[in-house]
Amino acid sequence: MDVDDLIYACRAADEELLDEIIEKCPQELSRRDENGNSGLHMASANGHIAVVQKIIPYLNKEVINAQNESGNTAMHWAALNGHAEICKLLLEAGGDPHIKNIYEKSPIYEADIRNQQKVMDLFLDFEIAKGSEENTGDEEKLEDGI
Repeated sequence: MDVDDLIYACRAADEELLDEIIEKCPQELSRRDENGNSGLHMASANGHIAVVQKIIPYLNKEVINAQNESGNTAMHWAALNGHAEICKLLLEAGGDPHIKNIYEKSPIYEADIRNQQKVMDLFLDFEIAKGSEENTGDEEKLEDGI
């Protein structure tokens, strides 16, 4: 198996090949091609929810937020193509919607500029929830006198 097999399997949603890669060498899932794209980039860009669900458990946060040569993460590709469900999976796995590419554009910006409303709603809900969690921690500290 080489990285081209991984990229193809994820781009084309060839789950049979992907299962073979996972079975034989799951560490291959974090490899990237000559442009810095991973299988996660390809599956996210093409809206392959089942592929993303299958490979995310094998990836750490660093790989989930890996940037290609243009600085794009899998989240950038999912956001600009309007794949809200994939953005949600990436967020749940530690994906960061604030990472900027070499053009200083974040996934949030990419979704907004392309009027990807479902993705924007998801990001807004994520930010609200994140803010609530942070505020809850502050309230607990105040109650404890810290």
